Amino acid sequence: MPAILALFGSSIVVVLTAWINARMLSAQIEAVRAEIAVLRAEMRQGFAELELRLTKQIMELDYRVERLEEQRGLIRTP
Repeated sequence: MPAILALFGSSIVVVLTAWINARMLSAQIEAVRAEIAVLRAEMRQGFAELELRLTKQIMELDYRVERLEEQRGLIRTP
């Protein structure tokens, strides 16, 4: 009978340890997912800022080209 109790006790310890490890792993996975979400948001923000800067630069260049064409008497055809 003591051998069966020892086996049962060991089984309980193994199952409990596996359950605790699974919970810890799940928590770590959730933390990584949250970090990925933050990084994605930062990346989207960076792309939006880059797009805004590029748009402003393109508009500025277009304005400069128009002024140069006007100064030189060139006609722009679409």
